[in-house]
Amino acid sequence: MDQVWLNIFSVLFVFSMAIVSPGPNFILVVNTSLNKSRQDGTYAAIGVATGSGLFAFAGLLGLILIINSLPYFSLLVKFLGGGYLIYLGLSMMRQVNSPAPHLNNQNGQLRSSGRFSAFLHGLVTNLTNPKAWAFYFSLFTLVVKPDFPLWAKIFLCASMFFISLLWYGVISLMISEKRVQERFLRFQPILNGILGSLLMLLGGRLLLRN
Repeated sequence: MDQVWLNIFSVLFVFSMAIVSPGPNFILVVNTSLNKSRQDGTYAAIGVATGSGLFAFAGLLGLILIINSLPYFSLLVKFLGGGYLIYLGLSMMRQVNSPAPHLNNQNGQLRSSGRFSAFLHGLVTNLTNPKAWAFYFSLFTLVVKPDFPLWAKIFLCASMFFISLLWYGVISLMISEKRVQERFLRFQPILNGILGSLLMLLGGRLLLRN
């Protein structure tokens, strides 16, 4: 096999294994799809996928290397990312004592809170994750060499975007399916408490990490 294709498949395999493991992006998409509408969940998934595409673009151009070398950048991302996760977690925790929302009888969906808002939450959650910065930095530093062809870089960027979109899009569609959503909504306070606690725990670990 050509070395370029071997590098491409290596990157995509590692990337795929990384995104299917539950983390802040997964929790956000699940919570948005459960508590809002399928539309919101889908746009949150698009936001996360856009973040993945931006990471890939920056990594393939060498921008991640430059950005990571900036003074105090890692510290800034650490506090932004940890603080944002705690903010999202607190937002979910505030929903614990709220009355469970009812599905719209016409389309079996909850009321949407706005496509742009959902997209922005997905994008910011991905881009402010320090572990994501470290992952992409390590991945592209080890695998992608300076002589990596332009067509391969474009192919990788597009592939990473669509793999991310496919995974989180499927999660959103599954969670927001009417019968599934109705079952989840019975336990909504418990789920909101669990998901919110997990995000706050992840955010706290980021802030306290040396």
